[in-house]
Amino acid sequence: MAKTNSQTKRGQALVMITFSAVFIFAILGLVVDIGWAHFRQRAAQAAADGAALAAVANVALSSPCNPVCGTNNVACQTATTCPSSISDPPPNNLQAGCLYAKTNGFANGGSQTVSMSGNVTSLTGVSTRYWAKATVAETETQLFSAVLGNRFLNTGASAVAAMTPGSNGGCIYVMDASGSSVTFSGSPLVQSACGIYVNSSSSSAILGSGSPTIKTTGGATTNIVGNPGVLGPVTITPSPNVGVTAATDPFASMNPPSVGSCTYSSAVVVSTNTTLSPGTYCGGIVTSGTETITMNPGLYIIKSGITESGSPTFNGSGVTLYFNTGGITGSGTGGFNLTAPTTGTYAGIALYEDRSDTSGITLSGSTGTNVSGVVYMPKGNLTYSGFSGTSGVATTLVVNNIIFSGTTYINNAATSAYGGSGCPVRLIQ
Repeated sequence: MAKTNSQTKRGQALVMITFSAVFIFAILGLVVDIGWAHFRQRAAQAAADGAALAAVANVALSSPCNPVCGTNNVACQTATTCPSSISDPPPNNLQAGCLYAKTNGFANGGSQTVSMSGNVTSLTGVSTRYWAKATVAETETQLFSAVLGNRFLNTGASAVAAMTPGSNGGCIYVMDASGSSVTFSGSPLVQSACGIYVNSSSSSAILGSGSPTIKTTGGATTNIVGNPGVLGPVTITPSPNVGVTAATDPFASMNPPSVGSCTYSSAVVVSTNTTLSPGTYCGGIVTSGTETITMNPGLYIIKSGITESGSPTFNGSGVTLYFNTGGITGSGTGGFNLTAPTTGTYAGIALYEDRSDTSGITLSGSTGTNVSGVVYMPKGNLTYSGFSGTSGVATTLVVNNIIFSGTTYINNAATSAYGGSGCPVRLIQ
């Protein structure tokens, strides 16, 4: 029996729908494959970014601002594939980057390739202290697109992170993780052109009375782990960053000097104008009156600290004071005018209190206190009272707690053999 015209049309429509369905499903399959590839591309980029940052951050922790290839687990190499097995903790910073990529789904082997490179040399057009590059690649097996002959699709990403020398690195690091670690009395002004980091997570990490002011300039900021982090009438300009990650010790790699035998076994008592020489002061230094104490260049190892009375003035250039025990205390109102050495093991270090020493240091003086260099006392509390510093002094403070009751200017971060001038870690490519 002959087909009717309507039956013929239905047959033609079925053929057209069948061909159209194949085309539509092929398009849908291509969209799914492309979407998956895009998702994996973004995952690869995130892994590469994180791996590069992890590799450089690892260097910043062990060798802040002054990395050296082959020391403190700092690796320098051309692009090298990551090992299949990585110990935890990793043996060097680049394998730390490999481990980061692995924990985020990308490991060398099979359809994936992960490689790391890094060096202390500067990249073209960028001044760096250290850089690391992570490259992540993956071969995707196509599902729907395979019918079109596209069985595989290569995705991948790379990233370069670097530790760059910063002109606005943190000049004041307050390391105590709890409580009110920065306190004010009266109406002091603290002005920094290179940043303030407060590690306390307390809502009153900065505690003020009177009308104190904190001012940062030149793009520097005040950074507080606590949120809101400020209690009392404290004016902070510009507004602080709160809820930030705690800053690491910028001088964690600095080793204390060997104390050795005593140069002076008993306390050295100073009551007239005196010149002191480097050595080991096992009984400490005791002052009285209004004498001027001139300190010859070199390393002074002081046990039992410096005890002040009266208004003595300490003057010294090329001087490092290392407090094995004890700090600087007393009822005096003298001044400290000290400049750290520019060469040697403790270049840039002016005052260094042992990490196990919780003694306080008081820097006060109606005649002025100007310490050019690093004041390092991560377990000790620092009191800045009176007039401390001038607008041209380069100072970096690393303290447990700090009390301000006078004007303090810190214009530039002190540079030292151990960095500390501020070397931020960031992605540059």
